[in-house]
Amino acid sequence: MSRLEKLTQGLAFRLSAWTLTAAGLVFVLMSAATYLMAREALLKNAEANARTLAQAIVMRIEARLAPISRVPQGVAYELEDGELSGEPAIFKRQRRVLADNEEIFGMAVAFEPDGSGDQQYAPYTFRSPLGPKTTHLGGPGYRYHNMDWYQIPRELGRMVWSEPYFDEGGGGVLMATCSVPFFTGGDANGTLRHGEDRRVAGVVTADVSLEWLTRLVASVRVLDTGYASLISRNGTYLTHPKSGVAFNETIFSRAEEHDDARLREIGRDMLRGGSRFIPYTSRHTGKPGFLTYMPLPTMGWSLAVFSPRDELLADVQRQALVTAALGGGGFLLLAALIGLLARTVTRPLGRLAAAACEVAGGNLEARLPETASRDEVGELTASFAHMQTSLRDYIRDLTQATASRERMESELRIAHDIQMGILPKLFPPLPDRHEIDLYASLSPAREVGGDFYDFFPVGRDQFCFLVGDVSGKGVPAAFYMAVAKTLLKSVAESAAGAGQRRTDDRGGERAVAAAETAAAAPPRRGPEPARILGRVNDDLAKDNDSCMFVTIFCAVLDMNTGELRFASAGHNPPLILRRGAAPEYLPAPGDPVAGALPGVTYTSGALTLASGDAILLYTDGVTEAMNPAQELLGEPRLLELAAGADGLDARGLCERLAEGVQAFAAGADQSDDITLLVLRFRGADGTTPDDTPAA
Repeated sequence: MSRLEKLTQGLAFRLSAWTLTAAGLVFVLMSAATYLMAREALLKNAEANARTLAQAIVMRIEARLAPISRVPQGVAYELEDGELSGEPAIFKRQRRVLADNEEIFGMAVAFEPDGSGDQQYAPYTFRSPLGPKTTHLGGPGYRYHNMDWYQIPRELGRMVWSEPYFDEGGGGVLMATCSVPFFTGGDANGTLRHGEDRRVAGVVTADVSLEWLTRLVASVRVLDTGYASLISRNGTYLTHPKSGVAFNETIFSRAEEHDDARLREIGRDMLRGGSRFIPYTSRHTGKPGFLTYMPLPTMGWSLAVFSPRDELLADVQRQALVTAALGGGGFLLLAALIGLLARTVTRPLGRLAAAACEVAGGNLEARLPETASRDEVGELTASFAHMQTSLRDYIRDLTQATASRERMESELRIAHDIQMGILPKLFPPLPDRHEIDLYASLSPAREVGGDFYDFFPVGRDQFCFLVGDVSGKGVPAAFYMAVAKTLLKSVAESAAGAGQRRTDDRGGERAVAAAETAAAAPPRRGPEPARILGRVNDDLAKDNDSCMFVTIFCAVLDMNTGELRFASAGHNPPLILRRGAAPEYLPAPGDPVAGALPGVTYTSGALTLASGDAILLYTDGVTEAMNPAQELLGEPRLLELAAGADGLDARGLCERLAEGVQAFAAGADQSDDITLLVLRFRGADGTTPDDTPAA
């Protein structure tokens, strides 16, 4: 075997190769991360700049167009109030408008023709090189009452901006017309009446030159090859960097020409008034980049700004090349140094190779070579000797620990099955009753946990349901949970039974009278949740040496009336989901937790659920669920998850919330038990306004 082959197969070569590979990988990853972070930061900055540029252009346009729309509105008000009457007054007002507003090219007051449509009267004043001129619109060759600028605002009864047009007869410039209808019909005092007496008397128009608008958009410069364009509310290009596109093509015709479904969807969104920053490949330059568009509120048009990607990332790519060159040189220098150090360090280790092979083969009694050095090699030899002794002891202890751990895991699995088994799983809970729809779920953070829920009838028409959360986790919390759940159900059923016995112990004679008045008597109320929590708290507080406690929300529902009585022992406030309304949190009374101190008096609250209303109970494992960024789900996000649940049954809403929490966690470890209980009141007849009667 040659010297080179021995070198390549030796530890020094492998150490150098692995070290350099790791260093190279770290360098590549750091360079890639640096590049990606710089690119991301640059793209975010580019998006902000693009939006700022587009917003600035929109504001400049709006600043000039918005005041113009108020001019014809003011003239329309003067006509309605009778301040303008007669042709001289109208012409005088029009000339004053042109003198005060240089953007307005001409103004017309077109009155509603008579029934035959022949009597047309429309005084019109417009600019000319020699000053303002006046004329009359209408006649056999120009029936303005059939024109869009008259018909559309007349039918809609509101101000309308026309589509831009190139007015050859008005100076050969780009124009748009703002049309405002005015009405007639008033009492003796001149107050305008509405209803049948209110009718359109005519339309006031203001013709506006848009040459400044095309120059403004055409002057926008985005890097070297970026550009801006403007489309009307019908999708027609008003400005475009490519010659011949403006006023001849629409965004949809361009999409059809290039078979570009993405451009077609962008056009629809722009016509809907959308505002976005999206990746897009320009059909004008063929470059990939980013398209920013936003609406012009006054005109209903949309402005688009395209930024080429390669020009945005030019600085980042140049920085990446410099970083790669510097890193490559450093990598070569590092390779030479590591090769030298590896040969120096690994040469003494060869003497331990044979002994290490014997130990690795299982011969823990192998004789190690003696060494007099006190450096790392000497320490390594001493460590091998100590390892031989430790391995013998460790193998013995590991065998015992493995057996013990397997027994513990088996017991925890059994405890989990037992804990899940004591929770009710019958959904719906009362198959023969259809007034309520209920579903619940529990997901423990460990094999066993401290969350629990329960539901059961407490009388003929009363239904009790609750959710609790024990302090701590693991086996102690599971034991405490079992005790608390058992006590709650026992106390609630005992309270309900006591009330029933008081009713049944009236005696034979009183039973006859009770039967005669049963129809007129109000329904018997179930046990009070506050009293249930008070008794459970006293029982749990006795001999509570472990100082554990539990938060509980307990409620009793009258299935006939929808009356809900509730009490809370320091538990999270539930969500009330009214049909057709936004979810809201039920205000918490602020009572303390159960089991900490005896003698606590809890407060009962009440509300009435309408048919279709629902209540959501949950534990803090829902609102305190964390994502990988250590952010809590929180109560506002829970409200968002619960919104729009009118069409869902209890199980669907519960599963939707559980999926929402899981999606927010995004794979992060579950830190607490997650419990959800949803009850939707279907009404005394078992239906909600959104479904059919229950079977």
